[in-house]
Amino acid sequence: MKQVSKVKLIKQNAYDEVLHEQELTSKLHHPFLVTMNFSFQDDDYLYMINDLMSGGDLRYWYILQKKFTEKEAKFIVACIILGLEYLHTNKIIHRDLKPENILFDKRGYIHLADFGIAKDLRNEPEERIINISGSPGYMSPETIFKKGHSYASDFFSLGVICYEMMMKRRPYLGRNRQEIKEKMENEFVQIKENEIPKGWSTDFADFINKLLEKNEENRLGFKGIQELKCHQWLKYYDWKNLYLMKIKAPFVPPKKTICSEGNSHPNLGDNKKNEDIKQSELYKSAFINFGYFNKFSVKYQNNLMVLTNPHLFYEEIDKKEKESKKGENKNGILKERKGSNRRCTDVCPKNNLKTKIFNQGNNIVKPNRKYTFEIDGEEKPRPIFDFNDNL
Repeated sequence: MKQVSKVKLIKQNAYDEVLHEQELTSKLHHPFLVTMNFSFQDDDYLYMINDLMSGGDLRYWYILQKKFTEKEAKFIVACIILGLEYLHTNKIIHRDLKPENILFDKRGYIHLADFGIAKDLRNEPEERIINISGSPGYMSPETIFKKGHSYASDFFSLGVICYEMMMKRRPYLGRNRQEIKEKMENEFVQIKENEIPKGWSTDFADFINKLLEKNEENRLGFKGIQELKCHQWLKYYDWKNLYLMKIKAPFVPPKKTICSEGNSHPNLGDNKKNEDIKQSELYKSAFINFGYFNKFSVKYQNNLMVLTNPHLFYEEIDKKEKESKKGENKNGILKERKGSNRRCTDVCPKNNLKTKIFNQGNNIVKPNRKYTFEIDGEEKPRPIFDFNDNL
């Protein structure tokens, strides 16, 4: 779950970016991208519920000093390439490719996340983007020097990630954007043959060097992502079975790995200043239309069946469970039990219950601010989360 403070969005003037991310991630569907399943809000926060990536992110494993092998690196890079191929084919530039946004699932497969500053060119003329975006250590030279950037900027970021896996550091180091910019201006980092660590191939070093070309026209991938897939290092990779997830990942995160970088924390700071922001006209106008932030992805439109009142839902499940445990049908005859293999539909009422959770119609009964609300002429307990509120 991604939790975003509304006050923080006002301070950073970033609420348009959040709406952009929500809209984009709800439409993207690819095995190697993190998809948003649904979103909602309360008085202080916006929430986005994404696919669960329980294996942590690449930065997490760097911190634990995990030493990746070349086989593991090749698998990670191949997954990233398939994710970028889908984005670029749909005219979307990620623009923030970095270890924190590269997530492992429980099987060890890689998924790209965080599309807050991704550029969608589907409804715009394809032209070079001038504004600076991304994390300084992973930004391409054309981006950091404001020369205008396009799809090839993602490949430079991939080159930095590959360099970091092999050399255990980034090619251009600095404490801030200015220092990194000066290093990039005065140096041209390439991996020499005598610098290649033991256990890594010259083909991988060549792959990295071609991605780190400062002139994007000389960079691997400038003419299309097929250049990466046809490089000697990846030339014979089984792309089809990778896409179908039939390849066993060489690195599988241990069970109970913490999830990514991400447990959310409350917005700390000057409470009085936060209250002043909440009372401001800017705050009210910024979120006046955020009622439609309550939504879910098309992927889950037909199979997400949840009652507005969670208590009723779980009460109904408990009721079905008790009936199932009795092991008798209506005629009093003992039913054949299927043990752990019985179908979920035997006990789960979701296929027989109406959902009224996500503003799908105009006839939804809106709960009041007290303890009950009326539905079909009957008083019901108030739900835990009021998904229908237009805050």
